[in-house]
Amino acid sequence: MLRFEGVTKSFGWRQVLRGISDHLDPGAYALQGPNGSGKSTLLGILSGAISADSGEVWIDDISMKDAPLVARRRLSYVPDESPIYPFMTGSDLLDFVAMAKKTAIGPDTLEFVAQLGLSPYLQTRFGAMSLGTQKKFMLCAAWIGHPQVMLLDEPSNGLDAQARDLLAHRIRERGPQRRLTLFTTHDTAFVETCEAAVLPMAQRYFLF
Repeated sequence: MLRFEGVTKSFGWRQVLRGISDHLDPGAYALQGPNGSGKSTLLGILSGAISADSGEVWIDDISMKDAPLVARRRLSYVPDESPIYPFMTGSDLLDFVAMAKKTAIGPDTLEFVAQLGLSPYLQTRFGAMSLGTQKKFMLCAAWIGHPQVMLLDEPSNGLDAQARDLLAHRIRERGPQRRLTLFTTHDTAFVETCEAAVLPMAQRYFLF
């Protein structure tokens, strides 16, 4: 489902990831570790948003190196901080993601939008939204196309309790659907609600 081998990444003199490899089956996984341990960097590399110095990534057995566009259509990635242009509206984001994935915005996504109370903000620009509202729209966009692999960086940050519970419920649903969700978080309660397996960054990948 999600496989990577020999992934290495340095920023200047500091090596953040050193030849790490793994193979994850469908289900929910919480990547945990101290700040600066490379969690966000790893998610960025797995998504294709960050280039690794070496190594290879496969999404559902499709190589990110050999067929990046095909592989990326099978995944969704939500970074911790919003990369969305401030002039884009919530509706613009959903339309853009659907177009990029060559699919339609399905009823499941629209239901998520309504559950999170986002309907009144569909025509609001990102620059005028609160950070929590921005995060909610990015999470809704992540569900477009029912991706096989979902990568979420600190997804519960900025969310109210009801939104966290809704998100956890949707993450739990993906496992029985033979889909994979890998997320970073410091929120132990959120991990438990998601029924996610914990991947300790340092111990699993021998970073230190």
